[in-house]
Amino acid sequence: MEILITIKEKKVKVALMENEVERDVLEIVEEHSLSQQLLPSIDELLKRNQLISKDIEKMRVESDRDESFTTTRIAQAAANAWNYVQQK
Repeated sequence: MEILITIKEKKVKVALMENEVERDVLEIVEEHSLSQQLLPSIDELLKRNQLISKDIEKMRVESDRDESFTTTRIAQAAANAWNYVQQK
């Protein structure tokens, strides 16, 4: 199971994916507050599906924005940290 963060047209979608199928999803309207909303949204997604962090093997980001765009960098930093911890 993995979490896919999709950034498209000022909307951020946090999806719980199982075998490339969207199992559950939360949307965040990008209002310059992703850094405050992303981790609580992931936590809510896990709780709604009765999962814990160890159940998520990987987190990835897909964005229609340049990698220098702050929203993309925030999402990528969260995904990189998640994936690093999961490898340990």
